[in-house]
Amino acid sequence: MNNMQQAIFRVDASVNMGMGHLTRCLTLANALAESGTRSCFLMRSHAAGLASFVESHGHSVRLLLDPRYARDSDTTDAGSNYERWLPTTWQHDAEQTSQAMDGSGGAGWLIVDHYALDGRWEKACRREGVRILAIDDLADRPHDCDVLLDQNLGRSMLTRYRDKVPETCRQLLGPRYALLRPEFVEQRRLSANRSGRICRILICYGGSDPTNETAKAVQAVASVAIPSMKVDVVIGLSNPHENSIVRLCSKLSLGKVHRGADNVAELMRRADLSIGAGGVMSWERCCLGLPAIVVDIAENQVGALTALADAGAVQYLGSAASVTSETLGDAILALLDNPVRIKALGEAAFALVDGEGSSRVCAELGFRGRAARASVS
Repeated sequence: MNNMQQAIFRVDASVNMGMGHLTRCLTLANALAESGTRSCFLMRSHAAGLASFVESHGHSVRLLLDPRYARDSDTTDAGSNYERWLPTTWQHDAEQTSQAMDGSGGAGWLIVDHYALDGRWEKACRREGVRILAIDDLADRPHDCDVLLDQNLGRSMLTRYRDKVPETCRQLLGPRYALLRPEFVEQRRLSANRSGRICRILICYGGSDPTNETAKAVQAVASVAIPSMKVDVVIGLSNPHENSIVRLCSKLSLGKVHRGADNVAELMRRADLSIGAGGVMSWERCCLGLPAIVVDIAENQVGALTALADAGAVQYLGSAASVTSETLGDAILALLDNPVRIKALGEAAFALVDGEGSSRVCAELGFRGRAARASVS
């Protein structure tokens, strides 16, 4: 197997980081596998609990040991809001990554998706014959990469990485390149035009939900008090609030909790309205034309959710910290009385994402298997 047929992913996940970075990297790795490419994930040892999850998809994992000593504050980035995502210095992380790459038997691509790493790390990890893909959506730091992927919708997308990437860097920008699992394309083909009536609500705030926004949404739906309303509540395996959520859902006659669900795409297709946050789920909902009431649970979600609201694809209520269950309940009631608005939200969302982003990214990276079936024009 030549170097081109292996990709190295450098990504982390945790309750505080969320699962979005790992989810989109895993989606890309699965797509690359269809062209005969194997992938190795480099993750810090604090993510050891997720290793078996990655390996269950057929990929290998190497854990980068967290240091026993504290970071030297003089070598960290005082201006970075995400420096605490890394339990060591970027230099030490680059050294560990380089050693892992050298011992991996060669690779064609190094793919990094990490807010705490930037162009200095990428430059330190460069190897002859290895190209670098940086996945980002902040545009707050420079990159030394061959390809940059930002799948988000935002203002001034074409200029937001100006002076932040090399002139030769190929930029893949916008939800056209959203990394979604194949089941979303499959469910999109099965989806029918939405009537605007709300008979089933999906509540999903991602894999961790440390502030328990799920409970707030369940309380909001319960306050609407429509006995015939079906409610699906999806929580991740790392959600620490499962017991309290189950107790709350017992107040909903037709409520059901799905823990670690592997049929989220189907649940989205069957739903008439979703309540959740930003991140990868934004593009999943769009792919299926699912109307949504959303809040941001992190600062990095604000730009994309604002752009989606401007496009008429979501009802954006602002920061989760400032949104109460009463606010959510009022928003649900307003949409129950406005099927025209619901239908318009779904149609606007559906037009933004076709679900073929993984195929396009694979093709741009030079992998031409089944995963690269979509046109890159």
